[in-house]
Amino acid sequence: MEYKLIGTKYWKPHFNDLGCFDRVGLHELLYRVEKTFADFGDLHENGKLVYYKDEYNDIPEMNDLYKKFNKDNDHIDKQVGFWPEGKPLFRHKYNNDLIDSTCNYQFRDGIVKSPFEHLDLYTNHFLQVENNLIEKDYLYLSIPHKFILDYLEKTNNNWIMEIPRLFISKIKDWSNVEEVDSEIDKFDKKYPNWNHDFPIMSYMSILKNGLLFPNTTFKLNSILTTGTHRLFMCGMSGNDYPMFIPIPKGKKEFKVKTLRPIFKGNTDLILKINLNKKQYELFLDDKKIGEVKV
Repeated sequence: MEYKLIGTKYWKPHFNDLGCFDRVGLHELLYRVEKTFADFGDLHENGKLVYYKDEYNDIPEMNDLYKKFNKDNDHIDKQVGFWPEGKPLFRHKYNNDLIDSTCNYQFRDGIVKSPFEHLDLYTNHFLQVENNLIEKDYLYLSIPHKFILDYLEKTNNNWIMEIPRLFISKIKDWSNVEEVDSEIDKFDKKYPNWNHDFPIMSYMSILKNGLLFPNTTFKLNSILTTGTHRLFMCGMSGNDYPMFIPIPKGKKEFKVKTLRPIFKGNTDLILKINLNKKQYELFLDDKKIGEVKV
């Protein structure tokens, strides 16, 4: 089948102009992220946008990034981070006990941090360009929301999202916090740990405000190495899932694959991308599911 893209609602306007198969350089991508933070006032001026290493100061490309995008290189542990909608609404219901190395998402839900605060851009971008592995620009693609609805089963943390889907279907008015709170209590009694990997407040924010950032993958020939919570929330909220991916150097046709088999029947999503035709095919393992044409 041919999937039709319906678009993505963004909270701020700095990614609204992008369409599937557009190309964006690293500096432009960082500027768009920085402008998004700036729209929240001076909240973005409390740390680093870009991961910092002293040893990279002598590398012109990295030093340039530090000067343009970092507010504070003297305190390397200081991160850009704030709560635009206030502290987590449902944190009081849970504790920070770990399951598979993570606490319940409600405990940390709603915080906004830089997508690049822990990512070594020298290793993941500049060296890849220098070694002729990737193009300088990144490709903007969107996964159709209908495909997500039909086939996504779990997150990269291996949490099955069947019960969160059911929960979403029960809420009549997402602006009614008391209704949401009451329904959470009912589900907690019936399905222990059902929302461990489902950020409820973030989902409410996407419905109300839209998505903050597209996903960005720096691993060649891979997609969804992170961001599968956003993938689920985009599909459930009626949005296509936007992402930037690297383009293999000199390639007009290439394949990308998910990090983990999180789709129906424990399968991987594979995209076969044709840059000249501006289209891609979607496969679950070796079975073609559909295609997107621009």
